[in-house]
Amino acid sequence: MKPKIRRHVNANSLYYDLVNFLRAEVVGIRTRGRDPVLALPTGNTMIPFYRIASEHEEKLAVASWSCFNLDEYYPLTPDLERFSFKAYMEEHFYGRLKAPPKLRESMNGMAENFMIECDLYEEKIRKAGGIDIALLGIGGNGHIAFNEPGSEFFSRTRALALHPQSLLANFKGEAPFSHALTIGIGTLLEAKRVLVVALGKSKAQAVKCAIEEIPSRTLPASALQGHRDVTWFLDEEAASLLAR
Repeated sequence: MKPKIRRHVNANSLYYDLVNFLRAEVVGIRTRGRDPVLALPTGNTMIPFYRIASEHEEKLAVASWSCFNLDEYYPLTPDLERFSFKAYMEEHFYGRLKAPPKLRESMNGMAENFMIECDLYEEKIRKAGGIDIALLGIGGNGHIAFNEPGSEFFSRTRALALHPQSLLANFKGEAPFSHALTIGIGTLLEAKRVLVVALGKSKAQAVKCAIEEIPSRTLPASALQGHRDVTWFLDEEAASLLAR
């Protein structure tokens, strides 16, 4: 189905619109008699969003959320734990809240057996009732979560090697990781609603290909064309290559 596109003059406008949009979604889910299950991203783009969301935690009913991180570096060691996405969420979101979400799940980057860990994560999502809202960013190479180019659209939660472009975006200098655990594209496509955030010219080509070109494994975000309810939150630069 054709995605919905919300264009914004700047990042601040986008973040506040996203907060208000999420509030309406959460209210709707709770009105139907259940608490919301969200898949949440990390990365520099989302830091201002989490700050604003924490300032409006009561309006968003954050305490009722069940949250699943999208991905995690692997393998983690105690000396590298500060780089983990679990630590990121504690610093930028959970640690700011008066009342944290009722469930905060992240993949164990120190797990001895990554296959078992990934299967357990899929089971946790299933037991929570499935993902209501998957909030995603998009990489310059079109990755969603850490599903890098070449990922199958039916993929489930798994370990994979990270693209050098992804590591360059996340680390200055030599990256301490080469692999990650990630929720799969197939798992994300089962979410009831998908929200994608993109800011800046560096994301414009990936956004255009994901929305307007024939879906291809070379651009994982293009798989979202097969989802029935996708909303893109874009600033002017990220939307600059889209057909008007």
